[in-house]
Amino acid sequence: MTEAGQNTAPPIDILQNSHSNISSDTEFTDITSQSLRTTQTELSSVSRMAATTATTAYSADMDLQKKYLLHRPNIAAEMEKWYAMTDRYGFIDEDFTEPTEKQKQREVDRATKWAGMVKEKQIDGTHDFTFSNKLVKRVYKGIPDCWRRDVWYYLCTDQLQQTKRDYTLKARYATLLHQTTSNERQIDLDIPRTMHGHIMFRQRYGSGQCALFNVLRAFAGYDEEVGYCQGMANVVAMLLMYCEDEKAFLLLVHMFERDNLHDLFIPGFPALMESFYIQEKLLLCLAPSLANHLSRIGLTSDMFATRWYITLFTGGVVRYQTLLRIWDLYFLNGFDIFYCTAVALLMNQKDNLLKCDLESALAFLGGTLFVPEDQIIKLIKRLYEKTRNHNYISNFKRQYKQSISL
Repeated sequence: MTEAGQNTAPPIDILQNSHSNISSDTEFTDITSQSLRTTQTELSSVSRMAATTATTAYSADMDLQKKYLLHRPNIAAEMEKWYAMTDRYGFIDEDFTEPTEKQKQREVDRATKWAGMVKEKQIDGTHDFTFSNKLVKRVYKGIPDCWRRDVWYYLCTDQLQQTKRDYTLKARYATLLHQTTSNERQIDLDIPRTMHGHIMFRQRYGSGQCALFNVLRAFAGYDEEVGYCQGMANVVAMLLMYCEDEKAFLLLVHMFERDNLHDLFIPGFPALMESFYIQEKLLLCLAPSLANHLSRIGLTSDMFATRWYITLFTGGVVRYQTLLRIWDLYFLNGFDIFYCTAVALLMNQKDNLLKCDLESALAFLGGTLFVPEDQIIKLIKRLYEKTRNHNYISNFKRQYKQSISL
């Protein structure tokens, strides 16, 4: 496995802001850490070109905003057009099968149990919960769909302790919607390719695409160093499936602040590079035979795991139902759960990977991994608890920082 600091490619972003035309959805399988980089000379050249065309770009961006703002989507017509062809999550699926009555009843029973853990309802409609071992166990079992919006927000805000700024953030969001940024044309290019299989995002300039455009361009104005980066469209689309646009913006801000996602997306992608290092070290500790095989065939994490981390696993890595369960664990435990998820997926596919050479391994890991849902969640939980007990992740983070400071 490659040690930190040995990759000689210049760590300058090509994916950031308007410098990339890689799809947020269908082309994520081709993204590696090499595709995220360019030289400083190229970046400076792009910056000079951007400066000379600022006035024209501003006018074009205002015209682009009008396409979204002036379009009046007929939400009922959008839903009716594809509703009959969708699965329970809103994805158009030819193999869709209606849940059984037993499955429906189980979901109702689980939702009722979550209702019993509600402590109170806030003025803004947000629910507060009683945090307990029971709640943690129920998160691992999967949060009912009807509770995901409130539970994700509750967990991500340290049990609502970090919500004091939310009224200010709401006002900031409203203000940002009346401004323009240099990222809007790239956002607009990516939107039709983001979660296109979902009923909410299929209609051009429809309600879902308008909400996605608004949240992404508002956040680009909020965090100007990040602006807009590939992968963020998928993350925001995931939030919008459960939240209105204002709430999605708030939750996105809290995710960035709690887990320092800022460093995952800024030029150089420092958190992404750190993730590769931690993933490889964890795999070597937890599955040495598999780690050694991948090393022998020349497969390093940056060759396949870029889309895993840059999309927070929303880029078609696993099936949607499994992804929801992984995100439940993410909101409960933070970003470290993604390292354990990556290792768990590799361990689950160990038998297949041991038969692969470099080319076939890349093709295999570049697609969707069909893993048994409950089994993979139990494995992630076991690995996460083991890494905490042995301080693996914190130790590897310290090692990585030392290696890049040399």
